Amino acid sequence: MTNAQAAEILGQIADLLDISGANSFRIRSYRQAAESLGSWAEELEEIYAAQGLQGLRDIPDIGKSLAEKLEELLTTGRISQHQEVLAQFPDGILQLLQVPGLGPRTVALIWSELEIGDIDELEEAAQRQELQELPGLGAKTEEKILASIARYRQGRQRALLGEILPLGEQLISYLRDHPRVIAAELAGSARRRRATVGDLDLLVTSEHPEEVCRDFAASGQLEEVTMAGDTKVSGLLAEGRSVDLRVVASESYGSALQYFTGSQAHSVALRTHGQKMGLTVNEYGVFEQHNDEAGQKVAGASEEGVYAAVGLEWIPPELREDRGEIEAAAHGNLPDLIELTDIRSDLHVHTTGSDGKCSVEQIAEACRQRGYSYIGITDHSPALRVAGGLTEEEIVAQIQEIARLNERYREEGIEFRILSGLEADILTKGRVDVPVKAFERLDFVLGALHQGFSSDADKMTQRIMQALESGRIDILGHPTGRLLLQREPYGIHLNEVIEAAGELNVAMEINANPHRLDLDDVHARFAQENGTLLSINTDAHEISHLDFMQYGVYTARRGWLEPQSVINTWPVGQVREWLTKRRA
Repeated sequence: MTNAQAAEILGQIADLLDISGANSFRIRSYRQAAESLGSWAEELEEIYAAQGLQGLRDIPDIGKSLAEKLEELLTTGRISQHQEVLAQFPDGILQLLQVPGLGPRTVALIWSELEIGDIDELEEAAQRQELQELPGLGAKTEEKILASIARYRQGRQRALLGEILPLGEQLISYLRDHPRVIAAELAGSARRRRATVGDLDLLVTSEHPEEVCRDFAASGQLEEVTMAGDTKVSGLLAEGRSVDLRVVASESYGSALQYFTGSQAHSVALRTHGQKMGLTVNEYGVFEQHNDEAGQKVAGASEEGVYAAVGLEWIPPELREDRGEIEAAAHGNLPDLIELTDIRSDLHVHTTGSDGKCSVEQIAEACRQRGYSYIGITDHSPALRVAGGLTEEEIVAQIQEIARLNERYREEGIEFRILSGLEADILTKGRVDVPVKAFERLDFVLGALHQGFSSDADKMTQRIMQALESGRIDILGHPTGRLLLQREPYGIHLNEVIEAAGELNVAMEINANPHRLDLDDVHARFAQENGTLLSINTDAHEISHLDFMQYGVYTARRGWLEPQSVINTWPVGQVREWLTKRRA
């Protein structure tokens, strides 16, 4: 039982209690406990094994009653209260809560008034325009619910890269440990690091494919096995994601890996390129072509060999989208792609000053442990009260705290610096929410929109342009406001914004949170080609979020980014110099 699984159960109890109209204090206690567990580093099972019930009580927001429920969960695999509240509702009630924007109160209203208990019933009622008759809803809300259901169904077909990649890596790790497996690798869109992934493709080479397939099918790695053959196994994970395992001969492993990594457009372009050289390229290898028939095999064991056989450099998987990579590889012009090891800092993190879970010192130490040489603290500005936005006095106090920590680092000879930043709201008329006195003392400002998304593209673009032209923004954070599989980007003429940012020497953020990945890869590439600087940041609210950086780097690589285009690959002195010139 992982902390995340326990947190999910407590969160479900809170939601179900909310739907049933329980006491708000009880609901809040479960929600707070779920949040604490979700961000707690030490595993519950280890705590309980070492310290028993008292160890569970030492976790923040876990009192005696909740500790006993966690003990029940750890010893029996279930919480009786969870089962009791579940029994009060139809099986689909939790599914309703997964629809974006559909909270417990709305679900409670729909359930009590119409006894709707699953997605299909909800969609049918909305299509019959029955929801708009409920108190507090109306026609516009009904339209939004229908749109949210469509996004939910899309989300069931695809998953966030940040959710599915760890599952794929876990399966590959299992396969690599198998004594009969020579090599194993993820393929498909997961290997290309697309922001969302439909299913998982696993590729293995082995001289004993039947044994590998038999053992994988029987391993329990899959929730359900739908097909088990001598060279292929298909099935489903517990989350409902499809998995395909293919086992191929060593002499075809490279060509199969290239073929199943895709994309389809890239593979077609590669085959066409090969045909011009008199070669046939397929999943089994590269073959000489004679009179429209495949002849002698010239490559196939490795991907590098496959690409070399058709006169190309090996193309990194992230670039394989038929966006000019074939031509670049043919002329030796592939980019020197950014790597995670190039990142020296994170310039968008939150602390307990606003809505983060850690102090400035805690988040700074976590960045030091990750090998960074500096960090930028960016708690929220005064206008975003819902996220605990800092007052001018609190901003100044935090700047002073950061100065003291930096002085301590200097005295101890530690080569690490903390920059004082602020995530300033871009308000409805383009005004940047940063107090004047605080602005003069801050090292940098990251501007972002958090409200007023419903304006048309012209007005939204004008609003952002005014903020950029104010000179008060150094980095434009999560520029389109999208939440993958949940919320569409707001209307904006993004290329115009990127061009303006380049002219004004403002950096565009790639927000590395797997739910955002905003900018996307296409616009990140446009920014680099335009000469606009970029910054890859995690928007971390707790220490574990710092690990999101890898997903931002994946997006940057898909956008052909090289290290010099990303400001947080620079030394801190170069960043300070850039900020000084910007302010001037």
